[in-house]
Parts: sequence; structure tokens; C-alpha cells
Amino acid sequence: MDETMERAWLDEAVELTKALWHAYLLEPTEEGVHFIFDSLFQSDFSLIGTGKHEMYPSLPAFMAGLERDQEEAQDITFEILDDYYEARPLDERCCIVFGTLWVREKPSKPKPLLVEMDTRFSMVFRREGDRWLLAHLHHSTPNVDQRRDEYYPKTVTEQANAALAYSKTLERRAEMDSMTGLFNHVAFEGYVSEALARGSADSTFFMIDLDDFKLVNDTLGHPEGDRVIVEFADVLSDVFARDAYVGRMGGDEFAAFTECPLTAAQAEAKARTLIERWTERSDGRVKLGCSIGLASVARGQSFHDLYHAADKALYASKRNGKGRFSW
Repeated sequence: MDETMERAWLDEAVELTKALWHAYLLEPTEEGVHFIFDSLFQSDFSLIGTGKHEMYPSLPAFMAGLERDQEEAQDITFEILDDYYEARPLDERCCIVFGTLWVREKPSKPKPLLVEMDTRFSMVFRREGDRWLLAHLHHSTPNVDQRRDEYYPKTVTEQANAALAYSKTLERRAEMDSMTGLFNHVAFEGYVSEALARGSADSTFFMIDLDDFKLVNDTLGHPEGDRVIVEFADVLSDVFARDAYVGRMGGDEFAAFTECPLTAAQAEAKARTLIERWTERSDGRVKLGCSIGLASVARGQSFHDLYHAADKALYASKRNGKGRFSW
């Protein structure tokens, strides 16, 4: 097979992968089930999923499980927050597509906690005539108890020997973003709302967005993009060490809230330090930068008031050239 044909076939496999995830997660309809069934290798299909029950050695077993899953999913809708796909040939008529898929529940009305799945997957396709058919799917979610660079969740296993310490770990796990260890959106909003209820005059809300982050993913790949997210979280935590709530709002958007009073000059010094320290991390492959929107707390303001004020200031920073802060 020539290189052009091979690339076209691999691109076709990636598009089919996206369509299958869309039919399974975003539009769990009867029509979607028919599309999924028609895209499977009928005589030899298998699937290993994220649920304890999801070990399907055959197509009939999977279809029975899919029917149950679709019934359970009737009252829930997901949105894709981030996804990444890469295809590689295995032989002339077989290829693998692997990547990541981060989805979150899209509720019809506000809820305190949302269903979220950060999935890694691999799909093996076989060529039949002029189309690809899915022969095997394996998808899994990271163990949130397993720290970076650990072969197994050793730390949390040791902590389980002390019941009180383990309880605190579980509380923290429910509040943290699994990739960065910062507060997740829900926990961050809760802590800031509590601080505002106590009275936080002259506190400052920082909304932060990485500049041109899409270029990192497009140029260096999503795994490198994940590393950049984690590294920025470390810098952010260091700049706001012990004097602020720090959270990841989603994707490449972060926020910080200083409960202690800050003058405008002190808040700007924080913002300037963060921008400078992050820019210094550029290694020549891509330019790293961030933009910041600041909002000062006024009496009676809610979390959403502050969020929207800081978000508006953030977009002013973006419009005015990025790599800067605005009020």
C-alpha cells in the first residue's frame, strides 16, 4: 500500500472512532445503537470497558450489555471536554486507534456533583472491503489514588492502615482535579462561596488561561499538552502558596482566590510574577504564556459575580495581546 493510501485509511479509522464515541456517549439513541452494531466486526468482536462488568468476549454479549447501558443513560447527556486520537497500521488490513477522551455530564439543571470520565482507549480495526470494522475496544480510567510515576497506588495503600488519615485522603480526592491535584471546579466554587459568606472584603479573584495552548497540543501532541497543564499547576501553586484557594476550572483554565486582603498593587504583583515565571518555562519548541483577569471583591458579591467579572477582564487581556493581566 502506498503512503497516501495508508494515511487516508488511517484518517478514515480516526473519523470512525469519533463517530462511534459520539453515538455511544453523546446521542444514545436507537439509531446510534444500529450504527454501532453495523460498525463492528461481526464474527470476532471483544470489548473491555471501565465497569467491573464490562468484559465482553463476543458480539452478542456486548450487544446485551449495550442495551442495558443505553437504558441507564436515557436521563443523562455528556459533553466532550477534550479528546485526542492517533492511528497506526498493524498490517495491510489492520490498524489501531488510541487516545484519550474526557467527558462530563451536561445537566439540564444545576447539580452539586457531575459525572465525569477521563478515559484512555485503544481500538483495533480490520479492513473489510472498502470500510473499517471495529474488532476490539479496550478503554480504562486512571486510578486517582495512583500518584505520578507510581507503578501501583502504593501511597494510598499505606495510608489505608491509618483510618483517620485515609478518611482525609478520600475527602481530598473528591475535591481535587485528578490530573493536577488542584481543587476541581465544584470544590473551588464551594470554598470561595464559603469565604464570601464569611466576608472577604478586599480579596481578589484571579482567572487564568494559558495562551495558545491549542498550539502545544497541535505541535507537540496531547501527552505533552497534559505535561504542560501539570507543570503550570505546579507554578501556580507555588506563586499562591498557602495564601489562596487554587483550582482548575477545566481544560487550560485556572483560578485563584486570595481570602486575605490584597491591595491592587499586591494583586498585580502576584499576577506579574505568575506571568513571568510561566514564560520562563518556555524551552524553544513552543512559547509558553498566560493571560489573567482580576476582580476585586465587593460586599454582597456571589461566586458567579466574581467569576464573570474576572472572566471579562481575562478576555480583555486576550484581546490586548495576551501575556498580561487586566481588571
